[in-house]
Amino acid sequence: MGTAIADQDEQIQQIAQDTGAPADLVREQYMQTMRTLAADASVHDYLSLFVTRRVLAAFRPRRTPTR
Repeated sequence: MGTAIADQDEQIQQIAQDTGAPADLVREQYMQTMRTLAADASVHDYLSLFVTRRVLAAFRPRRTPTR
């Protein structure tokens, strides 16, 4: 179980570094997303991957297409 927490901490720090968002805000979003997805998941093998992708997308600036 300790490895899973270390992996989460690493993912949270990486998202914060990649996006420039505060780590505590990223952690809050990460944990909320994890709770939401875990509640409906029947298989948890890739849950952290899906959570990381969603949180990263939430903190990345939106790009508007140029015309």
